[in-house]
Amino acid sequence: MVRRSCPGALTLVVASFVALAGCAGTDSGVTAGRSTSAGSGPVMSLPGTATTVPDTDPAPADSSPPSTEPSTTPDPTDPSGPPVADTGDGIGDELYPALGNPGVDVQDYLVDIDYDRSVGVIDGSVTLQIEFTQDREQFTLDSLGPSVTSVTIDGDEVSFAADEPELRITPAEPIEAGDTHEVVVDFTAAPDGASSLSGLPSGWFTTPGGSYVLNEPDGARTWLPSNDHPSDKATWTFRITVPNDVTAVANGRLVGTTPTDDGEGETWEWREDEPMPTYLMLLVTGDYEIVESSTADGLPLVSVVLRDDLEQMQPFLDGIEAQIDFFETIFGPYPLDRYGLAVTDSFGGLAMETQGRSLFSRDDLRAPNGFIEELLLSHELAHQWFGNAVSPARWGDIWLNESFATYAQWLWLEHIGLTTVADETAFALENRQRGDGDATGAPAADDLFGYNSYDGGAIVLHALRLTIGDEDFFELLQRWAAENEGTSRTTDDFVDLAETVAGEQLDELFDAWLFGDPPPAGFPLVSAPAPG
Repeated sequence: MVRRSCPGALTLVVASFVALAGCAGTDSGVTAGRSTSAGSGPVMSLPGTATTVPDTDPAPADSSPPSTEPSTTPDPTDPSGPPVADTGDGIGDELYPALGNPGVDVQDYLVDIDYDRSVGVIDGSVTLQIEFTQDREQFTLDSLGPSVTSVTIDGDEVSFAADEPELRITPAEPIEAGDTHEVVVDFTAAPDGASSLSGLPSGWFTTPGGSYVLNEPDGARTWLPSNDHPSDKATWTFRITVPNDVTAVANGRLVGTTPTDDGEGETWEWREDEPMPTYLMLLVTGDYEIVESSTADGLPLVSVVLRDDLEQMQPFLDGIEAQIDFFETIFGPYPLDRYGLAVTDSFGGLAMETQGRSLFSRDDLRAPNGFIEELLLSHELAHQWFGNAVSPARWGDIWLNESFATYAQWLWLEHIGLTTVADETAFALENRQRGDGDATGAPAADDLFGYNSYDGGAIVLHALRLTIGDEDFFELLQRWAAENEGTSRTTDDFVDLAETVAGEQLDELFDAWLFGDPPPAGFPLVSAPAPG
């Protein structure tokens, strides 16, 4: 379990793959302390519901700008956006400068690996269909740990050098911008999941019965040579060979299984057709049951749970459709081609929005309709809109993932009567007044998944909602997900769309709330709607 310091009473931090943070001296099963008298925003309506206003007005916002200017940010690293300067080995991510590879835009991955937990070694290859965006005499892939044995380009062996954290590849002839080539890397790796640059668990982890991966923000490169940056999305095929008594699960749909020539193993093939960055990969092995169903609208639901846990997990599987239905009324149609849960035998506190099938620890799903369970399940589902369909173009934009999913979990918890958005925002705002850490819009690399990216960022969205009103706010969220699906985007992109939807300039609001540390002490005032 990963523990974080908590300001005041219990704080639940649902990091992308880290979760429940307990504090000494607090009750880890309740949310005592959430209802406070400080600056609570009004109870707002969701689309199609009645609006109520509390008896007391919130404290007025401090309209003065922050005492320091917000940090400047680099051009987007999204290949479809403005070009970025060639900074050598990386693509200009301020927080993780070694990640990404100049001139490389991966269109498709084929990950073909053999894994037997008793041996403890990954043996395989990765085939990358790469469209090059720059002229390159040499190019790199992110690789920190794998032992590469050969590299081919379009079937011809080429020279390479392991220069961690890079794999340097020299083609026989210079590559021109616009060219597409097939690059195959053969490698082995010894799984040894450890801490990432963010200080959180990352990489390939073994369990008593198998394995799982946590790749955010920089874990994929520790076991798979790849373009390990969220700005580069691709489609994926996974072929995972495991012993006969083991199930292998990855993102997407199950294409099929094939026995090995010696009859002692089986290759499981999964296909992810939705564009996906490396950090959202799901790959688990173990004694799993695959549970298939669909929503009333025909959306495939494909979940995997440990075989002995099926009865315990069934209520959580049964609750998926109600959460999807609720979020669709707020965020628009579910953006991917399937959903489900993957519940593994990991350390407690695991929650990760792996694309199309969110990953959880069996230890955290105990009480159907429990506060923690509903928080985790709703948070990771909301990420399928905010983080998966639309990914951050650089790690400094992480609030576009975590703040949005945190606000979504508050909406869900209010919907089922376990808390209110007003209480959650008041509690979060009170704790943000400590000014601990960095501004939400300018996180540090070692605090990427800190409080200010979650609850501390969700209050930015609440302030925006109060400023522009429910109609524009929910239109903004729906348009953000729908118009940017399959891409990686920046904070500037979101601000531009917010101003377009609202029909007004919002610089002062974002300067104060997103880049202020601390932000204003009270939420913007909002008037009750006119009768009728």
